[in-house]
Amino acid sequence: MLTKDKILGCYWGLAIGDALGMPVEFKSIEGIRSKYGDDGIQKPKENAIWTDDTEMTLALTKSLLLLGKAEKIKDLDEDTIGQAIAEEFINWLDNPGYAPGITTTKSVNFLKVNGAMKWKLSGANDSKGCGTVMRAAPFGLWFANSLTPELSLLDGPFHKLLFNESTRQSEITHGHKSATAAALAGSYAVALAINGVSPDKMINPIEKYCNHIHPDFENAMLRLKTSLVQRKDGTFDTDLKAISYIGQGWVGEEAFAMALYSAIQYTKDIKTCLRTSVNHSGDSDSVACIAGSILGAFHGMSIIPIDWVECLAEKKRMESLVSKVIEFFKK
Repeated sequence: MLTKDKILGCYWGLAIGDALGMPVEFKSIEGIRSKYGDDGIQKPKENAIWTDDTEMTLALTKSLLLLGKAEKIKDLDEDTIGQAIAEEFINWLDNPGYAPGITTTKSVNFLKVNGAMKWKLSGANDSKGCGTVMRAAPFGLWFANSLTPELSLLDGPFHKLLFNESTRQSEITHGHKSATAAALAGSYAVALAINGVSPDKMINPIEKYCNHIHPDFENAMLRLKTSLVQRKDGTFDTDLKAISYIGQGWVGEEAFAMALYSAIQYTKDIKTCLRTSVNHSGDSDSVACIAGSILGAFHGMSIIPIDWVECLAEKKRMESLVSKVIEFFKK
């Protein structure tokens, strides 16, 4: 069930994960170790900044605050929803955060030039970058109380609605179906977490919900399962080897599967989860952003290291928006 505590946990979890990964996003593991030591980066620096991952999550949140709760959204037409999201993405361009993705920037620039009403055309590309899943958490929050995790009800009206709206927000910027699958998985994982489903129990429902969308996503989930088994039996003697087997995280299906690996391995220890998510030769901040959203939604604030939150340069801006989300769900 969605609570104030889980809302806070989800947003702070993704923000601290993003901020931890930001300084090492474009570094190889050798480069990370050269700068931070053999264990890699361990905590956010003072006045740590987050990236476009968190900024776009906030933009999507703003659009959902305008659109209403799930019960209202289900009665809105697709253009109303698509334009509301597109307009907030256009606003995001004025404050994109550190190193915004090329595909997302191009797609949103198209919207800025041609108008939000052209949202169906802005994602006319074949990109499956992780920009869709890194921002997906708000849909999981919005639909959590309307979804039932039982597999037998995956064809229920709100599961279909989450499917449609996750697809829509993804396709505004990314045209590849694997990016769509990853975005849906990211939202659904947060919804499952809020409903008390632990990360290790998420693989089966997520595969049933998302695998049919594209084989690239299905293959990433297979690599995730292989990594978990081979880490347990010692074939992979480090988390780095296990998570790197899944991929680098630049594309959506890899970023999601890597994040879920970390969340499963370290469900009760978000610091180690996020350190595992960032210390590799890949898209560190996005993997950690996704992992942080899942564990924060599952545990709430009890798992969030407050000293890491205090390091965030834009903590007050996050507090302001999250307080609006909390008030929104009180009504």
